Amino acid sequence: MYSGVTRGAQVTGIAVMALSLTWISFSLRFYVRTRLLRFIGREDWLMIASMILLTLLCSLCLRAIAFGLGAHMYNIPPPSKETGFKYIFICELLYVTCTAVTKLSIGVYFLRLSSKRYQIWTIYTTLCVVMVISTMYFFFLLFQCDPIYHLWTQWDGGVGKCLHNPILANVTYAHAAMSAVTDWAFGILPIFFVWKMQMNPRTKLSVILILSLGFFASSATIVRIVYIRSLTLTEDWSWEGINLVKWSMVEPAIAITASNIATLRPLFKNKFIFAKKRFDTSIDDDDGPSSDDSFTSSKIRNNNTVAAADYPVEFAEMLGLSRAAVTTEISAGGSQSERDQFKRRFSLSRRSTREKSESQMELHNVPLPQRAGEINWSSGIKTTTTVTIEK
Repeated sequence: MYSGVTRGAQVTGIAVMALSLTWISFSLRFYVRTRLLRFIGREDWLMIASMILLTLLCSLCLRAIAFGLGAHMYNIPPPSKETGFKYIFICELLYVTCTAVTKLSIGVYFLRLSSKRYQIWTIYTTLCVVMVISTMYFFFLLFQCDPIYHLWTQWDGGVGKCLHNPILANVTYAHAAMSAVTDWAFGILPIFFVWKMQMNPRTKLSVILILSLGFFASSATIVRIVYIRSLTLTEDWSWEGINLVKWSMVEPAIAITASNIATLRPLFKNKFIFAKKRFDTSIDDDDGPSSDDSFTSSKIRNNNTVAAADYPVEFAEMLGLSRAAVTTEISAGGSQSERDQFKRRFSLSRRSTREKSESQMELHNVPLPQRAGEINWSSGIKTTTTVTIEK
């Protein structure tokens, strides 16, 4: 429906690549959640919505090629311009909605992994910024022309007015900057998730990398900013706008793919101990601990450096981590033979010490303490340490 050269094939290649990567990664994510974890959360439903929005976005961009997207404006007849700009207008709204829902899905997933208050507040603050700016930008695009349909009817003598290109570009810059900053925030936050966790360094690095893939989405956002400026310097929008259209598909596709990959670690589960609690094991005994007990106690103190209350069990389950729980149980007394042995060892020394103390108190006319209800520690204190590994 147009003549001359076109760059529409570039949109076709990007759209096919974006849909292929996202649907493959989403299929693997769906398998992990339904088959391995047997759990579907709110972030998964939000990701389904993002997939639908991205599919619609790519489909309409492909359809717009038939009406002149990628061709020069002077080679496109007015009826095709009207239909083509109508598709582009819908694609703009889908892009804003898709990126917002994708970031919302990532934020909800990170909320499931976070346990510290500052982490939770960081995520909520980031999501609030995303939703506020995205909503404002959505309505800005929706009402950029008065009336709304003047955006596509202006090529056929329609009456109305639209905002000037510099104003539209500045608002788009603000939205793109917000998108890049929030991508960086979500990319840096996983470092704080596992920074103090007791786990294998190699595993810790793999967790950080897999959760920080959102950095790649910010690179697409930065490239997209460059092409926003090019539209303010030309009137050949269908030709110059092809780069902006391509990166408007690449950006949400990278974010969705990275978010899906972040949930796939249970497919490649490593066998290592995820320390759950920290215990300072010390046993007061005149004979001192044995060499084996000393080694075990030292190992527990060195490895278990983070309390389990700081990190939810869900963190290990969502990322396919093994967990080791160490439990120390302290009880008074023991078996009859243990109590008899303890009494034989310490009764003489305790009796002589108590008699010497009482004689000193009588010498200085100090009243003796009441022994009624005195706690009998002669049976000793017994400790039991249990190590449980969940895989």
